[in-house]
Amino acid sequence: MKQRQYKNGFTLVEIMVVTAIIGLLAGIAIPSFSKARANSVANSCINNLRQMEAVKQMAAMENGWEENDGPNSIGNPYYRDTCSTYIKGGERPTCPTGAECYYNALNEPATCQSGIASHVLH
Repeated sequence: MKQRQYKNGFTLVEIMVVTAIIGLLAGIAIPSFSKARANSVANSCINNLRQMEAVKQMAAMENGWEENDGPNSIGNPYYRDTCSTYIKGGERPTCPTGAECYYNALNEPATCQSGIASHVLH
């Protein structure tokens, strides 16, 4: 009677199958992670813009600003300085991409200068 001989280790086919499965899973997961990161950056920017709008409205109510007045109107630093007193740290929020965010006049929403379509306050 013959005895079976077992070899330790994996065959080339087994290793190739496992590598293909790992590659397939990575191909599915990486775009999902990238999309989730982009969404979180956009949401963070939009939340910053909402906070800027709230600050602008509080400053307008307390200081009696008119509709066309606002932090960027006629280049007057008074409005920007007044709004900065309502923010902890006194600095205007920025977009997570590093772009500047602007308060704008009271009748216009705060804007992000990143140029990304999803970074817009509606």
